Amino acid sequence: MAGGKLPGRDEILKRMWKLANTGVGDAVRLACFPEEQWEQLGKLNLDALTEFKRGANGVIELKFADRARLLELLLDAADHSGEEQGDRFLRAMEEKGE
Repeated sequence: MAGGKLPGRDEILKRMWKLANTGVGDAVRLACFPEEQWEQLGKLNLDALTEFKRGANGVIELKFADRARLLELLLDAADHSGEEQGDRFLRAMEEKGE
């Protein structure tokens, strides 16, 4: 986090909403990027990508943020307010091991 300051509840919810709506096209492009173009990787939107594996046999595995879970958490946040919701969100993320 920039400046070491934790984001507030509204900022967290905005980030969750953005992540829940982020496309995965750039992550798929990443799997096909030739090594000579790796300097362009910084231009890709990889926010939704949580894991990238390329096996020795050429198999590529991409894992993405769980959009359904994010939307579930956002719905829950819409039904509740204040710090209690923030605490529940953080507990849910800890339980998931994020």
